[in-house]
Amino acid sequence: MNRYLCQSILGSALIITLLVVGPIRASDVETETDYTDEACIECHRTGSEESDRHINLDEYQASVHSQELTCQDCHTGVVDDTHQSEVGAGAVDCGDCHEQENRHGPVEARIQCNDCHTRHNIRSKSDPASTVHVEQLPTTCAGCHPVASGETDFFSWFPSYQIASHNKGDFTTAYNKENCLGCHQGAAAHGESSPIDEQNCYKCHLSPDKAGAMWGYMHPKPDVKTQPTVFAAASIYQVFFALGLIVLLGKFLDLVFDRFYGKSK
Repeated sequence: MNRYLCQSILGSALIITLLVVGPIRASDVETETDYTDEACIECHRTGSEESDRHINLDEYQASVHSQELTCQDCHTGVVDDTHQSEVGAGAVDCGDCHEQENRHGPVEARIQCNDCHTRHNIRSKSDPASTVHVEQLPTTCAGCHPVASGETDFFSWFPSYQIASHNKGDFTTAYNKENCLGCHQGAAAHGESSPIDEQNCYKCHLSPDKAGAMWGYMHPKPDVKTQPTVFAAASIYQVFFALGLIVLLGKFLDLVFDRFYGKSK
């Protein structure tokens, strides 16, 4: 009889505990997940040991988002402490605010908005410090297109001759081959087909179907399928370069041989 009495008492105590403590715990969790920007920065600021994902506070405060948005306005998946272990909880969908659709590159290899605009240092395109400012484009685009943005390699520099001084017709416009959007326009920004600035290089240097340039390729690529003439020129260059090295090596060996053989004689 005493055993049944003890079980009843323990069962009643358990029920009371669940009824009383349960709501308190739920309230505690709700309070803990009510994040503020200060709380986010405390963990994610540069130098913090609370997280391995850091942001530069100075860059963030200078961005266009810092004064208008909270962290959770963008990181909508961060609702409680489970975001620390849940993969993708901090993912951002820029389309929630921006109507501009990202179609930069093929679907299977499409880049993300932050690849060009950065994650937390997003500034107006008119700001010289912006990664999409016209003066910063060669550096930004070079992250994925180094050779097309001016960096040469061993196989491409020889056939990349371009007539840079031809009459442009309109001297009011600063034509610059490093201005990526001047030719590629919206296609290079968000994958649009319409022009986005006053540059009209594309009218002569990019065909409507984007298959090639009217007066030759602005970014020669030694590819036997897409640019066979460039491939042929580069191949001939490689042959002459190799022959030149062989001749120089032969001359060097002759000098060494004559010097030491002459002494022994």
